Amino acid sequence: MLSQLRQRLPAWPQGLTLGLALLCSAPLLAQTIDQITVNGQRTFDITAQTTFSLDGQSISASQAALIGSGFSAQVAVSSANGNATSGVANNVDFRNLVRGPITATDPLSVLDQPLTVTGETVLEGIPGNDLSNLAVNDLLDVSGFLDVDGIIVATRIALQTNPTADWKLFGQVSGLSGNLFNIGAQAVDFSGVSPVGCVPDLADGQFVELEALPNPGYSAGSVLGQLNQLECEDPNFTNPPPGTVVASLEGIISEIPDPMPVPAQFSMLGITVLTTAQTEYRAGTVDDLDLGVRVEAEGFYDSAAQTLTATEVRFVQAQVRFEAPVDPADVNPGDSIVIMGSSVAFTPQTRDEDGIVNGLSAPTQVEVRGLLDRDGTLFATRVRERGNPDLSDTRLRGPVSAINEPELEIFGITIDTAAAVFRDHQQQPLTAAEFFALVQVGMLVSAENSIYDPVTQTMVAGVIELEQEVVPAPLVPGRGAGVNALSRGTVTVFGTRDSVFSDTFE
Repeated sequence: MLSQLRQRLPAWPQGLTLGLALLCSAPLLAQTIDQITVNGQRTFDITAQTTFSLDGQSISASQAALIGSGFSAQVAVSSANGNATSGVANNVDFRNLVRGPITATDPLSVLDQPLTVTGETVLEGIPGNDLSNLAVNDLLDVSGFLDVDGIIVATRIALQTNPTADWKLFGQVSGLSGNLFNIGAQAVDFSGVSPVGCVPDLADGQFVELEALPNPGYSAGSVLGQLNQLECEDPNFTNPPPGTVVASLEGIISEIPDPMPVPAQFSMLGITVLTTAQTEYRAGTVDDLDLGVRVEAEGFYDSAAQTLTATEVRFVQAQVRFEAPVDPADVNPGDSIVIMGSSVAFTPQTRDEDGIVNGLSAPTQVEVRGLLDRDGTLFATRVRERGNPDLSDTRLRGPVSAINEPELEIFGITIDTAAAVFRDHQQQPLTAAEFFALVQVGMLVSAENSIYDPVTQTMVAGVIELEQEVVPAPLVPGRGAGVNALSRGTVTVFGTRDSVFSDTFE
């Protein structure tokens, strides 16, 4: 079947492989690909004029039809509405960040680049659909988003079946000296290749994409050589139109001002996101803006100033928070922490200024910020020491799993709200009746200034906040409507209107 599929399709560009053909059948190729959805909420029409590319190289519509969901992609859009949630896709560019051999399995790393993998990560061609079946030197394609410290938050991991395919790596240059530099932990020798598009020259801090021939004898810690391409590229938008356009950008927060201005601002690998008093926050609040957090900013992008003025900031995964006493036995060094009865996994992305990931020597008040994936697994994005253990000053935030007024349940903890002060997502006061009329199972709620009983798994809340807007974002009128737009994010549906290619995120 695979050979028949390859005969039906035009040749793939050098270094690219069919990959997903193993998962598809010939009849699917006859289906009309007429829509692409990005981040579950931006649906763009595919027409006969839509062009496709994979890692910057043109592919045909029939090749694109085999790709499916999970890729990080940029969609250039015409006839867009004011929120960049609809329009016509002129070009779709699917992107991988790394292609090459596995250099470690714990954490999973490719070309010495560690990966953060969650339940949202789409797996393609992985034996048993289980990453534990992979071994060092297996070849992978990885799509996703780059954290400022070089960690890749993977949205798609595919087993590479072509051992002769060029290796690829995208990342930030550091330690440049002569013909050597580093991308994260990977040393690179670019002898014999002239960098392209680097203004004025290749330098530390620039983002580059390289391709190399497979390196015989390569292993973790080896210098990567035999490059055949080295190009400086923008890590966010490729070839944006001049002026200001409607845009949506998914990425990892790489810089936060200290102190945070009001209204807030932050950076995503070189683009500064500006908010206003009217900016809406979804699946989190302004307090959740932190290094390493993955967000989607929607608004108006100025390519000259490298700024995006956001009408909406959406947290891609639900932001959770715990603060409570933790005993040394509750920390499994390098692996996880148990807090308030919930196990939260550490990842290569977890930020830890206080050494908690390595263990505790005494009971300590700990704050854990994290995310909840679609499988219900908790991942720590940041852990901090908050002083001496204090059960009378605890907090918890997460999705509501049960409502029995005046009680709520979050992560198995029953929260008594009878004496609580209630607030909405903008910290405006609510009555108890107003709050319980709005709250629904699955909504993010925080309990603060609370008294926690670990024996009974109960909490008496001092303050209860509904941490998300319950009203859909209004359509932005006027500027940008009906013109060009850009959308950079994760492909959640790619196929027909009857969802032949269904996404795996929902």
